[in-house]
Amino acid sequence: MKRMNYLAIAMLGMMSGSVLAATGNSLTVLTDSELSAETGQALFNMSYIGPGGSNPNVDTGFYKLGMEAQLDLNANIKKLQLGCGGVKGAGCDIDLDNVSFTGIVPTGNMKGGADAGPTSDFTLINPFYEIAIKNPTSAATRELVGFKIGADSIWGMLSIGSPPTDGRDANVAANHTGINSISGHMPTIINNGIVPTTICSYAPTTQNDCTGFLNFAVTSTNSTIDYDPAKPNENRFDLILQRASQVDLNGIKVKSLLGLTINANLDQDLRFIHNITAGSDPNGNKKYDPGESVNNFGISVQGQDVMWNTNGKWLNAQKGWWMELPESKIENFTTRRVYTTLGAIFGLDLKDLNQNQFPVDNCYGGLTFC
Repeated sequence: MKRMNYLAIAMLGMMSGSVLAATGNSLTVLTDSELSAETGQALFNMSYIGPGGSNPNVDTGFYKLGMEAQLDLNANIKKLQLGCGGVKGAGCDIDLDNVSFTGIVPTGNMKGGADAGPTSDFTLINPFYEIAIKNPTSAATRELVGFKIGADSIWGMLSIGSPPTDGRDANVAANHTGINSISGHMPTIINNGIVPTTICSYAPTTQNDCTGFLNFAVTSTNSTIDYDPAKPNENRFDLILQRASQVDLNGIKVKSLLGLTINANLDQDLRFIHNITAGSDPNGNKKYDPGESVNNFGISVQGQDVMWNTNGKWLNAQKGWWMELPESKIENFTTRRVYTTLGAIFGLDLKDLNQNQFPVDNCYGGLTFC
């Protein structure tokens, strides 16, 4: 709990600082008639959702303090660990290495990066914090059961960990740093991915070549993974993760040999994922413009499962620490070469693909993480 981290402190501090700045200015007393003639929009707003009605939580109310503003953030967190040990036993609800919040910027390898991150900002639109109170109308039995910080929508890149920089094999997950475990809701689109594929005469004994007696390469091709907006469920995965370090993505649509669209199943170690993009930057100006963000972002902790109202939808957060991520894209990657058989015409079974992603360089000069 004490690690509740720099992101929470930064958001709460900036929101609180705005209040202090406002109270530091001289105020003018207005008459009722003068006050009624004024128009405007409040910087802060408070809301309350009580038990009952559309609220699916039993006897639980929600108090929310929101900020009608855009908050720009650039942050590096060396180690983000939340919910370690406790009633769930060994391990952490969230355990991430070398986390950077930046704008959507080009990425480069660790040795030749162009310091792309420091001049860009991760943007939170309408940030807030919220508490969930059980039995809110009873002074004797009311209880705090959840706390959440977040934003109605966000724009930017979340970079996590890095591939090995000391010459170790980048195709081995244990040589990467990044997502060690994560708990949360992660709607994900896989887009613009290339899987170099070699078709062998029969099943290879390893993933390194068409190995085995008289086994040879029949042909090589690039299998491609592209999200099709006209088919909203294609290559989109609604992931619910509980202390996850590995995910199974079944039914990935891949265009492969002979131009056929086939199904691929991927058993993937999360340490290979180093960049998650939230939103878009169609004009390439490396900053947020209205309409480019995606809805929902939050980090919460709850003593029981709690359904939070997120932009009008009730989304469940499991007991412990939980991340509510927006629909994010894992995109623009080329994996290691895959060796398979002619059976790949009908489907591919893939495991632990190094996506050759590099985190955003968010440090000035020769620092690799600051």
